[in-house]
Amino acid sequence: MQGSDRKSEETIDAFAIQYRLSLCRDTDGTTIIQGRAGCHLYDYGDGELGLAINSNRQKPRPRRWAEMRKKCIAAGMTLRQNGDDEGALSFNPNNREQARLAIKLAGVRPKRQLSQEHRAKLVAVGFQKRQHPTLEGASSDKKPLETVEVG
Repeated sequence: MQGSDRKSEETIDAFAIQYRLSLCRDTDGTTIIQGRAGCHLYDYGDGELGLAINSNRQKPRPRRWAEMRKKCIAAGMTLRQNGDDEGALSFNPNNREQARLAIKLAGVRPKRQLSQEHRAKLVAVGFQKRQHPTLEGASSDKKPLETVEVG
């Protein structure tokens, strides 16, 4: 990993931690924050993050994009790509207004945080954090079902 790639990942990592967001990898291997309806946040470079608004529907929705674009430009974001019903903008992750607007428009949901009281109630009723969150070996340990012919 080159130095500039590492720095850009640090920017999006810090942003995700600050706003309690989950990171994932895109199909090309870049780190993104996945939203709803094909929208996501990504590292634009030079200390900026990008907001990609995509239309994953068969029927285009240009009004939706026009309204989103207008709100983003009013908040001070920079328009980078402008299509009929989709586009991309860049924003300063340290600007709280721009960051919150980008999170909202992308449809990203922050990770839930339990209060100490709620955590204590869960522990009191016997809730424990899973040691192995995946179903490890659930089907490989068991013998497959045998087929019985009816004659």
